[in-house]
Amino acid sequence: MFKTLDVDHINVIFNGERILKDLSFSVHKGEMLGVIGPNGAGKSTLLKVILGLITPQEGKVSIQSTNKKPVIGYVPQSRLIDADMPIRAWDFVSLGLPNMIRPWLTRRERNKVSKMMEETDTIHLAMKPIGKLSGGEKQRVYLAQALARDPDVLLLDESTSNLDPDAQEAMTSLVHHLCESRNIGIIFISHDLHLVKKYAHRILHMTRGQYIIGKTEEIMKDEKELSLCLHPPYSDESITSVDQQINQEINDERIRTY
Repeated sequence: MFKTLDVDHINVIFNGERILKDLSFSVHKGEMLGVIGPNGAGKSTLLKVILGLITPQEGKVSIQSTNKKPVIGYVPQSRLIDADMPIRAWDFVSLGLPNMIRPWLTRRERNKVSKMMEETDTIHLAMKPIGKLSGGEKQRVYLAQALARDPDVLLLDESTSNLDPDAQEAMTSLVHHLCESRNIGIIFISHDLHLVKKYAHRILHMTRGQYIIGKTEEIMKDEKELSLCLHPPYSDESITSVDQQINQEINDERIRTY
């Protein structure tokens, strides 16, 4: 059972530029932490640190859980899936099961896939090719796959940003329900302040090199802080360049990965 995730004085510097500076916070069981801020503030970098894809120069991430090895689920903003990919949604969800070394599923594993798809309202999509699903349907299937390993912590990196408003609301409401029913910790990045205000228990507001964290009602009433989301003090060109370099470093495995 998940208890808490602790981010302890994380510092990330890339090519001489400080992306995260002395960042500390905790997420507890049954809590949704909304992460907001302008592009380039280090939000996705934070998730990469938690996932173990980036090793910070200083600080650490720890998860307190009764499980022998804590499990982290991850739902990305999008995935490059060809519209003609023949894999069914059912099979895609099954790929999230732990220790999938056999070409078949046991009865227990089949029941597990069914349960995940029922929880995410995707069971009616089970036999459909994933490439043919709508954006909202795909995101719910991605969520079902992330839940297949019974994660202690679930990370969502702008997973609703490409959806229409109704689909965004449905997806975030579903995640909120799962947070409460499973009693897990959830960190979700979003630029939709309405969704963050409605569903987050607390908010982490990040700008480059600084951050503020507090209860949702406290952060949302501070107009000066939130204005930084709309008027970042640095250019989009420099942000894009740094982010691209970080991703390339990960792909080239020059940053230590796990």
